[in-house]
Amino acid sequence: MLTELKQHVARRLGLTPEEVFAGQPLSAVLVASPTAINSIDLLDAFAGALADTGFDDDVELPTMTLDHTAEDVVQALGKQLAPTSS
Repeated sequence: MLTELKQHVARRLGLTPEEVFAGQPLSAVLVASPTAINSIDLLDAFAGALADTGFDDDVELPTMTLDHTAEDVVQALGKQLAPTSS
């Protein structure tokens, strides 16, 4: 489930999952993305990926800075989904 979410986030950012989830901060992902211009675009990529995977009604996007990684965001989302997926 989280693997699919990662694929959708990466697609929306115009990058590969490896480029988005390589452990660099979100600020570096923003710079690397050919489609994202600002942090709102990052937020939109995650929100859109949640909608693509059908989890948009099950979670709230966590509040994080551009110093966090994309993996941090996915882990926070995964924690919210854990109770609903068991």
